[in-house]
Amino acid sequence: MEKAKQPNIIFGRNPVKEALRADKVLKVYISNGFSDKEINPLLQDKKPYIKVVSNSELDAKCNGVHQGIMAEIKPYEYLDFNELIRRSRKEKLPLIILLDGINDPHNLGAILRSADVFGATGIVIPKHNSVSLNATVAKTSAGAINFVPVSQVSSLNQAIEKLKDNGFWVVSTDGAAQINYGDLKYDFPVALVIGSEGQGVSRLIVKNSDYVVKIPQFGHVNSLNASVAAGILLAKIRE
Repeated sequence: MEKAKQPNIIFGRNPVKEALRADKVLKVYISNGFSDKEINPLLQDKKPYIKVVSNSELDAKCNGVHQGIMAEIKPYEYLDFNELIRRSRKEKLPLIILLDGINDPHNLGAILRSADVFGATGIVIPKHNSVSLNATVAKTSAGAINFVPVSQVSSLNQAIEKLKDNGFWVVSTDGAAQINYGDLKYDFPVALVIGSEGQGVSRLIVKNSDYVVKIPQFGHVNSLNASVAAGILLAKIRE
C-alpha cells in the first residue's frame, strides 16, 4: 500500500472509536474526566499511549469539535488499484465507485460512509483534481475510512478501461441522460462514476460509459449534492 501524505490526527468520539477498532491508533489524548462506555474498553490496551490533557489543549490542537478525545493514527494508506480489482473477483456482484472531480472532503467522507453501508468493494479517486484522504474525510466518514479501501490512480479513464477488461460495466450520471436510474437492472459488476456538483462527470468518461443514468428532480435546485446522489444510486444498485 502507498502511504498518503496527510496529517495523521483525528478527533471526535466516533472517528476515534472506529480507528481504535481498526487498530489504527498510535496515541490517544483525552480530556480530564473523559468517559465513554464504548470507547473506555477499547482504551484498555492503549494505556501506555494515553495522555490526559485539558480541554483548552484539545481546543488548540483540533480544528473542530473534539468531544474530549483526539488521536494520532497511522498514516492513511491507499490500496493498489490492481489489488482492488483482485479483491473484486471474490465477489459475485462487485461494486466500485469512481469519483470524478470531488474536491470537498465532506463529500468524500459521506461517500465513504455510504460505500460502507451498501457494501461497496472500494473507491477510486484520481491523484489530481481530487481531495485526498485526510482528517476531515475521516471525521465525516464516521469511521468508514478504516473499512472501505481507496485507490488513487493517475487517470480515471485508464482505470475505467481496465475495469471494463475485468468484466465491469460503467454507469455514469448525467442530468441530461435518457435512462432513469431506477429503470436499470444492476445485475452485473458495477463501476459507478460520481461527478462533482459543478462540473458533473467529464464528457470523455460519459462517452466511455456503458450506461448513463439520471436521478429525476422535481424542485428548483438543478443539482444534487454529490454524496447524496451517490447514496441514492448505491441504495438502488444494492436493492
